[in-house]
Amino acid sequence: ADLEKDNAEEAERQKAFEEFMKTKKAEEATLKLTLEKQEDTQAKKTKQLADSKTDRDDTKEQLAADEEFFEDTKTSCQNVASVWAERCRLRSQELQGIITAIKILSDADGTLTKATATFLQVQQVHSRKGSNGAPKQAFQRLRNLAARYKSFGLAQIAAQ
Repeated sequence: ADLEKDNAEEAERQKAFEEFMKTKKAEEATLKLTLEKQEDTQAKKTKQLADSKTDRDDTKEQLAADEEFFEDTKTSCQNVASVWAERCRLRSQELQGIITAIKILSDADGTLTKATATFLQVQQVHSRKGSNGAPKQAFQRLRNLAARYKSFGLAQIAAQ
């Protein structure tokens, strides 16, 4: 009877052991799956971190290049703007000189009509191509008018 009892106990223990081993193997399989998932997640996060660092470095390089380009463009635009401002200033002075010359020539007081001399062509002079007399005379007359009326615009016209 003891032998049967011991055999029954051993069979029960064997069955409990097999159940215990089955449970532990199931736990081991579950833990292995969990470990694999965590390792996979960790690998993905590590790759994502490396990609993010690479993107950040590339973005920093691009930003530095863009900032340099912006500074170059800004300097270029400032230079073009100053050249344009100078051109506008010179153009304004030129227009003011022309307006002054027109005002002098068509003055309502009759500056030219009150003159004792009149403009009348009394002779015609032909000159050869090498002669520089007429431009020189025109320069002299414009210079004298500019000095008489203290006109900067006429002086500029004479200088041209």
